[in-house]
Amino acid sequence: MYSIGDKVVHPGYGPGVITAIERRQVIGEAKRYYVIDMMASSGTLMTPVRQADKVGLRPAISDSSVDGLLRSLTKAPNSLPTDFRERQDQIEERLKDRNIYETAALIRDLAWYDQVHGLTKRDGQYRQRAEELLAAELALVEGIEVKAALEQVQTTVAEGVQSRLAQVPA
Repeated sequence: MYSIGDKVVHPGYGPGVITAIERRQVIGEAKRYYVIDMMASSGTLMTPVRQADKVGLRPAISDSSVDGLLRSLTKAPNSLPTDFRERQDQIEERLKDRNIYETAALIRDLAWYDQVHGLTKRDGQYRQRAEELLAAELALVEGIEVKAALEQVQTTVAEGVQSRLAQVPA
């Protein structure tokens, strides 16, 4: 159960802060709802308290986890399939996972793939979506603008790629 002020991430709508827990009558039945102020859309979302786990609502990462998450962007990449369909399927599965660490690893892997093979338009769209998801959660946790968090993610990934390239023998 979450409390007012908790930072959470909804799998479909992204990160936000629980601003209230309200009781509403729905079809003659009283239900409790989390009222979440959404970071990305500047709107609010109501999620039934009883359905929170089922829909995949999860706590945002902790402040102490941010450095490790950013470091993961610079680690050695995992290879992605060169076959377009296989790669797309793998990327989609990794994004569906909704694990922020997996999202960070996907960004890193796509950045490396881009360096070696180049990204297709769809690969680029997936990378952009993953970066936006990661940046929005980082912005919520760090209390910064999403744009600043996105720049932080992109800079960290670029530095990681350049560092790896410097290690490759000529």
